[in-house]
Amino acid sequence: MSTKNFLMVIASTLIIASCGTSEYLMVSEGESFDALSKITDNEYPSFDCHGGNNGQNLVYTVREKDGSYNIYMKDNVLSRATIQKTYGTGINVAPAICDANGKIAFQFYDKNNFDIYYVDARKGKAITQVTYTDENEYNPSWSDDGTMIIFEKGAPPRSFIQAKDKNNKSIQYSLVQVTRNQLWLKNLQTGELKMLGEGSFPAISPDGKWIAYIKYDLNKQKTAEVGTLWIMTIDGDSPRQLTTPDLGYATRPNWSPDGAKLVFQLTKKNKQDFDIYTIDINGENLRQHTTNPANDFSPYWSKDNYIYFSSDRGAKKGMFQIWRFKIEE
Repeated sequence: MSTKNFLMVIASTLIIASCGTSEYLMVSEGESFDALSKITDNEYPSFDCHGGNNGQNLVYTVREKDGSYNIYMKDNVLSRATIQKTYGTGINVAPAICDANGKIAFQFYDKNNFDIYYVDARKGKAITQVTYTDENEYNPSWSDDGTMIIFEKGAPPRSFIQAKDKNNKSIQYSLVQVTRNQLWLKNLQTGELKMLGEGSFPAISPDGKWIAYIKYDLNKQKTAEVGTLWIMTIDGDSPRQLTTPDLGYATRPNWSPDGAKLVFQLTKKNKQDFDIYTIDINGENLRQHTTNPANDFSPYWSKDNYIYFSSDRGAKKGMFQIWRFKIEE
């Protein structure tokens, strides 16, 4: 073995354990991180992370042994300690935590449809229901001040995972296609509901003035559906397209702390796995940050400038855990 190859093997296997978190020097060709850290190492798949601002209050979903899905939280991302926030054998997914009000919004399946709920991140198990329709509501996101929740309504949004009934016993997850959904904004102080337009996976900017979201379109060959990244004002005006269908399937946007960029997951044409990308809100400076052949998806950009994401890299396919990195400037 040459000295160069020997050094590459050492670099790809060196792990530094620290306070329950592992920092990996292992990266794939084309990846460049200041640090790549594995934040969870659970027995069961853990994914859909949100929060972790200043190293605190990271929430995520765990697929339990019995097939149920529940929300967990790490109040210190570098600690092994976790706190279970939802219970039972149902489907509790897509958590979003708000630092301003200390609440965790999520979607819950009650054997008929998904609705939006929230639970206090610190107090007990009591949950509060936000939506009550016979339709499905998904993917809640808070305004930074905690006064508003935005969500989508309609058909199950296409994602890496989606619920379907299996043997009338439990909900399992698989890929599905999507119809055009509606974006709704609810003011929790007044109870006012406003429909903003079509879209999926909405996220409100830190200054509360803009919404990032996904619209669905056909590819150039008109043979498959793709997601494109858009932004519009909080009032539903001035829509602006940031990515085009020929780039690939974009989904799950989240804002940078300064509101100048977006992080999102993308599947490029002729590629099977998801990767993490960033782009300026004017549609320029598209950058790919992960290239690992595993699935890297569902990113969140924390206020202390870490990007948290879900991945099954270095593990059996589908055995997702939460990771984070800082962008190398």
